[in-house]
Amino acid sequence: MPALADCIQPLLKAHRRLASDLTGLCREVNHEVYLVGGSVRDAVLGRTIHDMDLTLAADGLELGRKLAARLRRPFVPLDDTDRTGRVVLRRGFTIDISSFKGDTLEEDLRKRDFTINAMAFRLADVLDGRPSLIDPLDGAADLAARRLKAVSEAAFRDDPLRILRAFRLAGQFKLEITPETAGWIEACDEDLRGVSGERVLYELALIMDARSTAERVSAMVRSGVFRTLLSGWKEPATPALARTLERTDRLIARDVFLEDHGLYAHLPGYGTKLAGGRSFLWILRFASLVLHRIRFGGAAPALETVEGAVPALDTAGGAAPALDTAGGAAPALETVEGAADRLRLSNRERQGLHQLVFGAARLLEAAARRDPDDEALCRILRGTKGDTPGAALLALAHGSDEGSAACGRIAKAVRRLLGLFTRHGTVRNKGLLLNGADIMDDLAIPEGPEIGRLLDKLETIQIIHDIRTRAQARKLLYNDTGTGAGRA
Repeated sequence: MPALADCIQPLLKAHRRLASDLTGLCREVNHEVYLVGGSVRDAVLGRTIHDMDLTLAADGLELGRKLAARLRRPFVPLDDTDRTGRVVLRRGFTIDISSFKGDTLEEDLRKRDFTINAMAFRLADVLDGRPSLIDPLDGAADLAARRLKAVSEAAFRDDPLRILRAFRLAGQFKLEITPETAGWIEACDEDLRGVSGERVLYELALIMDARSTAERVSAMVRSGVFRTLLSGWKEPATPALARTLERTDRLIARDVFLEDHGLYAHLPGYGTKLAGGRSFLWILRFASLVLHRIRFGGAAPALETVEGAVPALDTAGGAAPALDTAGGAAPALETVEGAADRLRLSNRERQGLHQLVFGAARLLEAAARRDPDDEALCRILRGTKGDTPGAALLALAHGSDEGSAACGRIAKAVRRLLGLFTRHGTVRNKGLLLNGADIMDDLAIPEGPEIGRLLDKLETIQIIHDIRTRAQARKLLYNDTGTGAGRA
């Protein structure tokens, strides 16, 4: 396979002695070292290899440590049972070295997850420039036919997380999951309940951090995977869900054929990396799915009964969120909290999920029958904080099926909300025209909750009105509160 040399050269050039030291490694084990897994799949597809997966009959951990020492690069033990370790090269390249899973290479390949990942090259042949594909399960043919086929049902029994990986690989490489594999997924999906939240989060975030995820997420909903992963999720996939997820994708991609109502200018920050290297885009897409579940899955919140905007998070010291379950909002809060707990979300992701879901839900409800006024929008803004653009995006994505009148009101409310969001940033940067001491002096009242309420009110006034003097602030604040107090 002549193209393999081009695919592997960037990795071999990541260290000046890598090729010669790999050749030495091959000699030490009588050339029984094989390039396997995703690196072979990528080579067959003509993609550049950044991560080399090697397997051999000897002790992978021991030889991995030797290679790392020779290269003077860090070594990370990964799995003592499978004798697997990682050599970390510069510029993001890695080499994973493991012992055979079984007595022979073929036994090892038959214990892997999918046929497209069960191919190999002898490493010595690769380094000599004469590679020959070892493909006992016809993975190359499946790739060519755009099929995703599990090696066996045992692949899912051995590691149920491979169920999520099936959907990720199908979306990533535009493959169709074979009927037999889909049957095995259905038979094994209950086993996902035993997979740790951290592992589920890793795979789910990879799925939802990619471009154009609507089709694969809809397929996951149809398969029942989310009913297993997240308790209480019983609704089937519907055309409305598919349309909403597709519109979410298009808005995130800043599709020029959609009217954005000023949204796109606020989206670049959502590509920022969070914990674990995930971007915030995945939580934005996940919030869209959760919002659909809340609105149409029987957990719709009685939003008008909840004081304020969204449930507040006290993130100091990693504290759990303080949730207001007043009225009928408890089922919706349980849905959001249950998802966050199951996936072991970071504090920032948990906060974002709350603010996105409930901010969008309140915006949709506010615009359902009439145009919301600026004070109502400021209450939403105060709850969603920096996630206001994301909540606006979800409102646009979910409001497209509300009918022309409601859809127009939602669009108008989004445009005004984003304008207020910009004003809010200006007010925060410049500060309030009055402080707590000013208000206590003006009204002759002691420090307490009322001062905080009035400062929030003043912030809303400054966001809505173009006022620039302390006298203007006093007039609007005190006249509005009915105190009649004020001085220049």
